[in-house]
Amino acid sequence: MSACTDANLVPSNDKLTKNVTIQLVDWHIIGLWVVNCPSAWICVNNYNNVGIKNITIRYKTYGYQRQVLDTGLCTIEQKVPAGGMKNFTEQALGLVNIESDMLSIELIKVERD
Repeated sequence: MSACTDANLVPSNDKLTKNVTIQLVDWHIIGLWVVNCPSAWICVNNYNNVGIKNITIRYKTYGYQRQVLDTGLCTIEQKVPAGGMKNFTEQALGLVNIESDMLSIELIKVERD
């Protein structure tokens, strides 16, 4: 389950977030020409000694000329255990431009479980 929010959230600098990495493994657009939404496979590594939840990421889509088309936030509400790794497949990130050709993600914050 994921939830999309305001794209203007300020990144967190806390130690908990610094000990987490995310990787965009794969993605594709779902709902072509009707509802365009990136569906992503995101791998989360938690190097903390406590579990985490509510993993908030910022995503950006880019057009064919590498111009930014869309920016948004999405929160993965599931948990990752201490010292663990978890794959989140088919994460619907939010509505995007039909000409979206590339996708990037950035970790914004996590919460202690």
